[in-house]
Amino acid sequence: MTTNFDDADGALDTGRYIGQQVRKYRRVRKLSQQMLADRIGVDRTMITRCETGTRPIDSRDVLYRLAGALSVSVGDLTGHADDKVNPATAAFGAAVPEIEGALMAAGIGNGSIDPRPLAELVTEANAAPVIRMQCDYVTLGSMLPGLITDLYRHTTAGGDDAERAWRALIPATLTVGLTTRSLGYTSLAWIAAQACERASNVVGDPVGRAAAEFVLAQTLLSQPGAAPAALVHSAGAADSLQSGLTTEAGLQMYGMLHLHAALTTAAMGGDPGDHLTEAAETAGRTGAEHGDAFALNFGEQNTNIWRMSVALEMRDGGKAIEASRLIQPETIPTEDRRGRFYVELGRAYALEKQYAESLAALLHAERIAPQEVRAMSKVRELVGSMLRKARRDLMTGELGRLADRVGAA
Repeated sequence: MTTNFDDADGALDTGRYIGQQVRKYRRVRKLSQQMLADRIGVDRTMITRCETGTRPIDSRDVLYRLAGALSVSVGDLTGHADDKVNPATAAFGAAVPEIEGALMAAGIGNGSIDPRPLAELVTEANAAPVIRMQCDYVTLGSMLPGLITDLYRHTTAGGDDAERAWRALIPATLTVGLTTRSLGYTSLAWIAAQACERASNVVGDPVGRAAAEFVLAQTLLSQPGAAPAALVHSAGAADSLQSGLTTEAGLQMYGMLHLHAALTTAAMGGDPGDHLTEAAETAGRTGAEHGDAFALNFGEQNTNIWRMSVALEMRDGGKAIEASRLIQPETIPTEDRRGRFYVELGRAYALEKQYAESLAALLHAERIAPQEVRAMSKVRELVGSMLRKARRDLMTGELGRLADRVGAA
């Protein structure tokens, strides 16, 4: 018997979206659509719609199952050639080997050059989380290797200077972890989180330990099959903090951990309600107006943004739109996060088949943070899907031009 590995829906178009990668690797593995569907436990029509771009892959669970069934990485399915040369991230990518080397060497091997003054390094380390939130990857790429190396060298001085250096290493390594995790350097994110945990243990900082667990949880959630481990890290760290919530920073990290636990629970098909409630109650007691732990912007507004993400993880566009009405986007403090809010709103409208509203939100996101938004694989996936579903007047107008800009035309 000869198996036909061709699609039933005609020729492949020129768009670049996840479905094309699924189709390519399915053929390499000599799998029919039915065979792939059976492997991940879905109907064959879902694979057909995925490969033709009429159904975006906007669920972590489905994406991870596809990657596993095709024996490829998630990055193989979501990757895009333009991501490698995006000017917003290319400079940071070039610095990744140096950052990794600085973390591994921990200050050893550069003794011929005196480290910079500790006060200058502490100021720079405390500024690093803010620079990350501003998406200034060029600055981060140039500053982090030397900052980490010099701080480690000051830890050998002994006395108060050594403790100050270890404390400064907490925001410095946390910044590395959060940045590299979001840009896809998961192994480096893990190394940085462990370095953050070590520094926190040296000085006895429970909030720093919780922040390291937050990065570990985020890194795990980006890996196929690791969601249960991610939940252990986020929920477990929140429980550990609960008995000592004596500072604003501690309350904020406690709330962020519950937000991440809510997202992870939703990704696992569970009920995130308890974690969202705990985060909301915590936000009512604290928030960025009381100081901002590691520039994570925890508070009522950020809690509602995470509510949107949790609802989208559960494919409930209506609930995400409802949560968006509790948010005042003009007060979101950074352009990157404001752009991401409108991307999530666009995804929510698309789930409700309100394509004109979805397009308006995506265009607004692009105006706010063009480089970041155009580089998002989920934006390419959504725009490609909308091209195949939307009215002709949208296809030939703004939607078509947006598709060109994000590489989904």
